[in-house]
Amino acid sequence: MACKHNMLWQSDGLFRRIVEETVNQYPELAFEQVIIDNFAQQMVINPHQFDVVVMPNEHGDVMADGAAGLVGGLGLAPSACIGDDYAYFEPVHGTAPDIAGRHIINPTAMLLSAAWMLDYLDFVPAAERLENAVYAVYAEGKHLTRDQGGSSSTLEFCEAVKAKL
Repeated sequence: MACKHNMLWQSDGLFRRIVEETVNQYPELAFEQVIIDNFAQQMVINPHQFDVVVMPNEHGDVMADGAAGLVGGLGLAPSACIGDDYAYFEPVHGTAPDIAGRHIINPTAMLLSAAWMLDYLDFVPAAERLENAVYAVYAEGKHLTRDQGGSSSTLEFCEAVKAKL
């Protein structure tokens, strides 16, 4: 759990108390608390130390963008918000309205989010096929988007993935 409970007593302090109360209901969980400043540094120094991270939305939004930078950019970062009854899946970058219609957005995050959704809905073979097709396009390296050092458009990348399915 990462937040700024030492400074934001009301908002992040409340978040911390709720997380502590919830975790106490599940003694099998390993749980550590980190101030968000330190979390940001640790995420850059050693991101592999983290498995699941829980934090308030405003911190999570900023940290998700930072984490995406560690793996090659926002175009590569899928996301999932899964609750007890509902789930939704989307690229971390959201809609990217600043580049809409220019055919330059990297669709990887959207495609991997879709694969996660398929897996969540128990369409596991379809999810695996989609993920493997995306990875195969990267391995081949011929149809990468500009943010990954290539020159392919969004559609060209998707057509390459489609061909690998």
